[in-house]
Amino acid sequence: MTSQAQMIAVSSGEPVYRKEKSRFFGTVKRKKLRLAFSFYSPDGNEIAMPIASMSAYLKREFPDVEVLLEPILILRDAEQYSPANYARTIESLDVDLIAFSVMSPHWYPMEPYFAELKRLLPSLPILIGGYQAMLSQEETIGNPNIDYICVGDGEYAIGNMVRHLRGELGPADGMWEKLIDGEIFRSEPHQNGDLAALPFPDYEIFSRDGSFEGVNSSIFGPKGKLVLPVMTGRGCPYRCTYCCNTPLLESWKSKKTFLRKYEPEAMVDELERLRDKYNVGYFEFWDELFLSNLKFVRAFFEIYKERIRLPFSINSRVEVMNEEFCRTAAEAGCHTIWFGIESGDEEFRSKMLGRKMKNQQVIDAADNCRKAGIFRLTFNIVGAPLETAEGMRKTLELNKRIAPEFFFFFPYIPLRGTPLYKIAEEEGLLLKHKKNLHYLSAVNDRQFTLNMKECPELLTQDEYNEICMEMLAFQEANNRLSYTEGNAMEEPATVQDKSFQLVEDVPPPADAMIAENDAESEKKSLFSEVRGFFSR
Repeated sequence: MTSQAQMIAVSSGEPVYRKEKSRFFGTVKRKKLRLAFSFYSPDGNEIAMPIASMSAYLKREFPDVEVLLEPILILRDAEQYSPANYARTIESLDVDLIAFSVMSPHWYPMEPYFAELKRLLPSLPILIGGYQAMLSQEETIGNPNIDYICVGDGEYAIGNMVRHLRGELGPADGMWEKLIDGEIFRSEPHQNGDLAALPFPDYEIFSRDGSFEGVNSSIFGPKGKLVLPVMTGRGCPYRCTYCCNTPLLESWKSKKTFLRKYEPEAMVDELERLRDKYNVGYFEFWDELFLSNLKFVRAFFEIYKERIRLPFSINSRVEVMNEEFCRTAAEAGCHTIWFGIESGDEEFRSKMLGRKMKNQQVIDAADNCRKAGIFRLTFNIVGAPLETAEGMRKTLELNKRIAPEFFFFFPYIPLRGTPLYKIAEEEGLLLKHKKNLHYLSAVNDRQFTLNMKECPELLTQDEYNEICMEMLAFQEANNRLSYTEGNAMEEPATVQDKSFQLVEDVPPPADAMIAENDAESEKKSLFSEVRGFFSR
């Protein structure tokens, strides 16, 4: 690990760590520490790339640690994966640590699991990582059932956690720890800037007896083939106001290392290994932005075309999807490009969402894909702060003009730390006590509820639900995303999500309701000004 100091922003200026105030320092005495990773899967997917990366690092550097995986797979069996039954499953594993990778939209549905685990296993430390812990640090560590949070990249931090539990290291650098007296010991987030120093992700942890038979590894991928998600790097250079990437980019100490890619040759070597070992039939590239480094893309496509020869999908941006790129991607085997439109209202999209492209660029990019024979999947946000009914209809109309093979839309969820969250907060739109947020589950339930306060001057709840139902009808009537080979017929791709079925809203205290009503009255003049702002 000679290059670790070059990859991590090591904590400095910390207060003195008092080991005697730690609940769990040095508590693991047995030779083989047992660690269980977990994540919450409401949409059926059973792969979590952060866990794959941490598992690979632990297996390389800590061979005396037994790494287990026990995800919460709601769609498989809601009763089996209820909080009480899940806690009993973890009890039977006899682990020394349970570590969850948590996405922000899944925080509220997972809280009952933490409570049940702590009730049944009070001496088991619970660690939270992922975007929730990185962007909502105080909220996450403030949960009474959480003992540690990982506030940055997790590979080296989870290794420090192992040493901490064994009593070999005082504080687990890269973590926050809740001490016996309730004080929080904080360290700085790790920022791993050199992917070459880390092993490639461990997929074996997700397999069953060395096979992916029966493992759901994709939401959209073809049935009858193993679809494996992979990442060629980390980071995105754009600052979309609604995206978790933006606050991470802003906090990154060395911007030069934020966009990280594997070497093309090494990446293809790994894909070849995965293809041959697991009989992979399709790769999904889960990079935040596959095109963050065009030099990498050109070199990678050339090698991939020669050696891998499998269909794949990528995330892209319309700004770079010219005819040449789409043709080159198609020649390499690109089957689908996923790209964000987010809103069909150019001015709203630019000023509120930080997406500067013009509608004509969106249309041209989609047409370039179609001409190259690449399927198009569009991402669209509905119910964003200060969005109007007219703006939502523009989103639907733009997608009708493009006619993507899959029109994907989802309700806006306020993500702490993002610029759009701050705007919603400043405008008094946040429902801070609302836990029953709609996300992908809204489509399944066929009922759409705003995740923020209603602004009748801009968009009523009834208008929102009505337009979302129109969008759903368009999605269902025009979904042509298919992986058919030859003339074989295949059922179109669908998406399920059970994220918030087990969560109820917590009514706010009376004084909080009064404060919110006061804020509402103060905003009336603002909304009257905003009403026509984006139509100018």
